[in-house]
Amino acid sequence: MKRDPVAIVEALIAAFNRRNAASIAELLAEDIVCAGIPLEPAHGRGATMAMLAPFLAAEEIDWRILAIAANGTTVFTERDDRFRFAGKDWTAVRAAGVFEIDTNGRIAAWRDYFDLAELERAMP
Repeated sequence: MKRDPVAIVEALIAAFNRRNAASIAELLAEDIVCAGIPLEPAHGRGATMAMLAPFLAAEEIDWRILAIAANGTTVFTERDDRFRFAGKDWTAVRAAGVFEIDTNGRIAAWRDYFDLAELERAMP
């Protein structure tokens, strides 16, 4: 029995909070399309993991789900993505995410919507 779509997205967030790249990659479909709107999308698991690498470089990650809901295999989140990079205080980016889960129980599409200026201020 496959996990429900909300549980898959919650597992992704938990893997981020552990900074566990292998667990994150396992939850992604090989042909995922991942877009941090307004940035260009990454196509494929490898490209997505490369795009996520600067975030995983944080010493600590604390992504907080403020709201989560599903419509079939599509999951919507409102999050406060918090990071602490070496020698820095905690920073945060507010994000709304849309995740599409495929028939294998992996994330086939991931779109995060955020303020680019807020992201630039949060990253070292």
